[in-house]
Amino acid sequence: MNRGFLISGIKAGSPAEKAGLKAGDRLMKINGSYFYDLLDFQYLCTEKRVSLQVEKNDNTDNTVQNFTIYKEYDEDTGIDFFSPVIGPLRHCRNHCLFCFIDQQPPGMRPSLYEKDDDYRLSFFNGNYISLTNMGRPDIQRIINRRLSPLYISIHATDPAVRRKIMGNRDAGKILELLKILAGAGVEMHGQVVICPGYNDGVVLEKTVNDLAGLFPKLKTVALVPVGLTRYRERLSPLRSITPEEAREIVEKYSTWQEQFRRRQGEPFIYLADEFYLLSGYPFPPHQHYGNYLQRENGVGLARLFLNQLDKWKKKGIPSLKKKMEISLVTAQAAESLLKQLLEELQKISSLKTHLHVIPHFFWGGNITVTGLLTGSDLLRGLSGKKNLGEILFIPRSMLKNESKIFLDNLTVESVSSKLKVRIIPVDGPLELRRLLTTIK
Repeated sequence: MNRGFLISGIKAGSPAEKAGLKAGDRLMKINGSYFYDLLDFQYLCTEKRVSLQVEKNDNTDNTVQNFTIYKEYDEDTGIDFFSPVIGPLRHCRNHCLFCFIDQQPPGMRPSLYEKDDDYRLSFFNGNYISLTNMGRPDIQRIINRRLSPLYISIHATDPAVRRKIMGNRDAGKILELLKILAGAGVEMHGQVVICPGYNDGVVLEKTVNDLAGLFPKLKTVALVPVGLTRYRERLSPLRSITPEEAREIVEKYSTWQEQFRRRQGEPFIYLADEFYLLSGYPFPPHQHYGNYLQRENGVGLARLFLNQLDKWKKKGIPSLKKKMEISLVTAQAAESLLKQLLEELQKISSLKTHLHVIPHFFWGGNITVTGLLTGSDLLRGLSGKKNLGEILFIPRSMLKNESKIFLDNLTVESVSSKLKVRIIPVDGPLELRRLLTTIK
């Protein structure tokens, strides 16, 4: 069996390309050392001069050649591998009651059904991990390599409750593991997906109180309502959080946040935007969210939108270079926010704007967030409409990883062609304003 790892690609203009490396080459050693995964690779490539032993793709006798890369300390080598962690990916061993991957429709591409649970992706990419597929050597490696921050899916500190929610008999030691990591100086962020009847009420109170004892190494914890699609056949019964329950959670934990802020200077517990939208309570001010460290859990996105809208208002009514007719899209959860933006757009005399609220035909269930709208949702919700205008602006969050592909694998180009309207993704009100004022 060959040692080393095959190179999948070399970034144009990178130090690796300048050194003569190509896709298909096999990287054997770095500075004379074998490497196991992405952690080893990054650690060994930190110097400005990096020596590589490489088996070239066009080498028929399997001899190893030596290459030298010259780079800045923090500069990427430009080498890509077939696996995001270079070596084998750690997969999830849990069977969570609320797992979104289990709630996807059949027939989609295989990668959408893969469940990673890899601490290396948590460190490098911010992926949430459960710590249920890790032994003591993994914990010690995290500590030795000082991997901070990590992102942990907690859900409950009560051992029996967490084992039940996650469908894993090894899931009950979460508090013990968090204490070991915190005691070793590892910074963490946590999430708790609230499933009514399982980890809410007194169980949630215990979880919050237990986790508060780990602050400041456990820096933040996001409370997130469970998301349920219509694809839950043969899965455990779960229900959505009601508006009344959302109000109780906002009231209780807003008080808790304020008490914690007075003692420690930060709220520690953060509520997903959906709780405020569902309850009808206003969003906290900008200062509440600090550096918005829980955006991936839908915490503070609405406030960021409103912040941009405030800046829009301070700039006054924009002047356009020509008359235009445009459309905006949103899902149910953000409808009230988009209506505030619509009010500002309607003040522009040379602009006619339409707002289209699109149901989640694809996912169904209680899914209402705009970022999960798909290309097929747009086609079903907008086909045949005569008032799309010349440009349809969509939130960039609907697309996968800054690509031009929707979550259902349809492309922006194909949806644009079928709807017969130009589609432009935007990040928020200020980017929309900039584009409107520059289009000729």
